[in-house]
Amino acid sequence: MIARMKKVFLVFLERDKAENLKKLRGFGMVHLETIVPDTMGYEKASKTRDALLSALNVVPAVKKNLPEARLTTAEAMALAEEVLRTEEQAKDLRAKSSAITKELERIASWGEFKPSDLAVLRSSGLDLSFYECEPQNLARLPEEAEFVVLSRSKKGARFIVVGENGPAQRLTQEFRLFSLPQDSAAALRSKLAAIDTEMAAGAARNEAAGLDAASFKRAVQVVDQEIAMEIAGSSFTGEGTLTYIKGYVPEKNAADLAAFCRVQGWALLSDDPVLEDATPTKVENNAVVRMIQPVMDFLGIVPGYREYEISNWFLVFFTLFTAMIFGDGGYGVILLVVSLLLALKSKRMGKPVSDFERLFMLLASATLLWGMATGTWFAIAFKNLPPILADRSIWLISGANPQASENIQVFCFLIGLVHLLISHVKNIFRDRGSLKFLAQAGSVFMLIGMFFFVLSMVVNGERFPAPGFALWFILVGFALNFVFAAYAGSILKSALEGLKNIIPNFLGAVGVFADIVSYIRLWAVGLAGTSLASIINQMGGGMMKGVVTVFAGLTLLLVGHSLNIVLSVLSVIVHGVRLNTLEFSNHLGMEWSGIKYDPFRVTFYEEP
Repeated sequence: MIARMKKVFLVFLERDKAENLKKLRGFGMVHLETIVPDTMGYEKASKTRDALLSALNVVPAVKKNLPEARLTTAEAMALAEEVLRTEEQAKDLRAKSSAITKELERIASWGEFKPSDLAVLRSSGLDLSFYECEPQNLARLPEEAEFVVLSRSKKGARFIVVGENGPAQRLTQEFRLFSLPQDSAAALRSKLAAIDTEMAAGAARNEAAGLDAASFKRAVQVVDQEIAMEIAGSSFTGEGTLTYIKGYVPEKNAADLAAFCRVQGWALLSDDPVLEDATPTKVENNAVVRMIQPVMDFLGIVPGYREYEISNWFLVFFTLFTAMIFGDGGYGVILLVVSLLLALKSKRMGKPVSDFERLFMLLASATLLWGMATGTWFAIAFKNLPPILADRSIWLISGANPQASENIQVFCFLIGLVHLLISHVKNIFRDRGSLKFLAQAGSVFMLIGMFFFVLSMVVNGERFPAPGFALWFILVGFALNFVFAAYAGSILKSALEGLKNIIPNFLGAVGVFADIVSYIRLWAVGLAGTSLASIINQMGGGMMKGVVTVFAGLTLLLVGHSLNIVLSVLSVIVHGVRLNTLEFSNHLGMEWSGIKYDPFRVTFYEEP
């Protein structure tokens, strides 16, 4: 549920603001309404934070035996700056190395020579020009040209022309003038070796800095706290010698804040938030419903303070959607084993089992049960399943039933109907004090009527003919929605408003059909995963006909099914989440416009 909040204004003397901010941070329950400051302190702290995070991305990750934070914040910041300097130097060195390598490749066919020796020849009056051409073009050189062929191969010919003012100036385009390098090949290789040595030294320094990743992370916490203090300090409004700031506190903690303010000698004004207030949302759920919170955090969605809190419904349907999209009991077993191992690891480390790990176990168990019900185990043909697995399936949706595919489609649409009906029933209770609830009732009628037409048009018209009352349900539902959707005390005005929006209302009715059909994705994506797994089985099984190919076949099966599991995870993220956050939420009228409750509090306590 969404915790009720109180809007508060805290007032104290301007001269005591810095000290009182620290006390308020220690109280740790007030969500402040802040602005992004344009101050030197904020800009400096933000740049420092960016530098620390950049350094963390640069240094190689240390996976084992990572030391705890051992540097002070100042030392960590200095090390981060050194890491970034080394990385910038490495970029310059890589560019120089690339340029030298290209130059060596360009002059490689000319062999070893020193450009300085040519300068000596030129000072003595002997000028030489270097050319390249195709081997057959040597015959086209002017007769009066004095030249010496240095090398000839299929790739080209290299030759020297003597004299700058002679025929060398009259050579045609097929003779390409070779630009002499500034350094010899030996000197270039020496520079390249020096660059490699310098790059290796820099890489070693950054690798050593990776051992202090914990110090970087702690320094980020310190800077984050400084940034929060800077933001809070800049969000006050001054009135002479007084200053005040607006915030929000959970209603159950309002008395604690009042008592705290009395002790500190602060003035406090408290009131209920109004619609225009940017009231933060604090979600409070029991341990079971809280399992879905990692998904919410991953998506970055927060319900608005005056919107619904649907974590319970999200959890129920997301679990069902995940099971149907994976659709394989064998995959469910693998996921369940992995989730149990993660939970055991947390227990051994003395940590509680996290919400994510508990959600993981729930989703894996649901996938296992759905695979058991459909008789799907690693996409093995149902007739080849051992009896202990085949007998656990449910006939209506079992692989042994020729109509199982249609039955699962019906089940998908039934899920969609129930899912969307829940949203409008909730809206009926919300609007029960007004005739506007009749518009929601109209949506219920339209959903039920459209459901029967979906079965007839999408699944099987002969098996599921649309009953006569379905059309009446749609017409009555549309009429109720048309008249009462904009009801605000007058039926006539509401009907006129509906007439103005006749096209959007009509499209909305068509959208009800599309929203129900959208749930077919549960069957389609699950079927795609099963089909891919079946192809993997055929390819891998077909390879295991000899001793030599058994290993290749097993590898193909392992890699193929692993890839299919990964694709199923992505499908859950796309489709399982969409049905909750789009179709369901749209029918609820939710915009996910919430601001997460984030109280001004202490996030870091001590330095080493």
